[in-house]
Amino acid sequence: MPVARMFARIAILALLFVPFYGAQAQEPLRQEDTFLRIKLDQRDVRLEALVVRPETAIGRLPLALITHGKSSSSISMGDLRASSYATVARDLARRGWLAVVVMRRGFGQSDGPFPASTSCANLDFSARFNTDADELEGALKTLQLRDDVDPDRVIAIGESAGGAAVLALAQRKPAGLRGVVNVAGGLNIEDCVETARDALVDVVKSWQKPGAPPQLWIYAKNDELFPPSLVDRMRAAALDGGGNIRFVELPEIKPTGHLIFRNGQARFVWLREMDASLRAWNLPTWSPLRARKIYADLGLSTRAEAFERYFAAPGEKAMALSRSRKQFNYWFGSGSLDLAKERALRDCAKAATDCSIAFENDQSMLPE
Repeated sequence: MPVARMFARIAILALLFVPFYGAQAQEPLRQEDTFLRIKLDQRDVRLEALVVRPETAIGRLPLALITHGKSSSSISMGDLRASSYATVARDLARRGWLAVVVMRRGFGQSDGPFPASTSCANLDFSARFNTDADELEGALKTLQLRDDVDPDRVIAIGESAGGAAVLALAQRKPAGLRGVVNVAGGLNIEDCVETARDALVDVVKSWQKPGAPPQLWIYAKNDELFPPSLVDRMRAAALDGGGNIRFVELPEIKPTGHLIFRNGQARFVWLREMDASLRAWNLPTWSPLRARKIYADLGLSTRAEAFERYFAAPGEKAMALSRSRKQFNYWFGSGSLDLAKERALRDCAKAATDCSIAFENDQSMLPE
């Protein structure tokens, strides 16, 4: 299905982004606010982190390392928290991952100082992002020592400046890193935009190394910081440098094309694209076979694709089912699980009187 038509269907269903307000007790996920202690330049550095994992999973889980963008001011950098990215971390945990949001130095409650800012007088993007990669590599090594982490199955996901940071990390080919997801990645310098864009293209090309992990790039068509003309240049340079890149362009996203990482409407699409790459990389995600079996067991005969899309959709989400009408309705991207359940039941009740909740997020509420 064309991406534009998919967004049109989302609009019809009124599945709009609502901010996340906290963990839901009904779902078997374990969420922990913590700090990672890493070695950086022979010093101990403490980085704020959020760990989310399936509560009942046993053994070693694949690791998803998630990192953030750059705030517009030093004040807002301090206000940002790892929990701000809980929605994305929970979506990864539902796919079977131990997801860890890492705040780089100078952000949130991580130790400072913030690395020296790149300026028009010194457009050394390589030095700036190598510093970020140092921190991410240190966090990765610390996390790979956990008893519940599979050190050989790791992905790194970043938005904006964090997207560029995971590309810088990938060139180092750290042990266990199987792929990176760059969402709206780059760095914008307002006082010398065009010169900075040239420098960004050059550094992205320099990062491509033989044998480096594959990359998924996701940008919106109306990204105000990294427009299609710039992204095309970056991608061409990376491909010329030997990069293994899969590129996805989202249609225009409102209210802003750059902030697609946590936007529920955009996540509905980019999570599905990430799922496709995870399968190509032989890494875990939700199972289409399981979705099709449940669909068949319920005796549903239409809208199979819509049923499957539920499992790719971002939380918080719920599905309501009418067995008599053999139909279902669901809501996703809601501010709470209770709200998603309420709206799914409301929509289902418009056509049936026997509606009940069949799924709370990815947890089946159906009788065994």
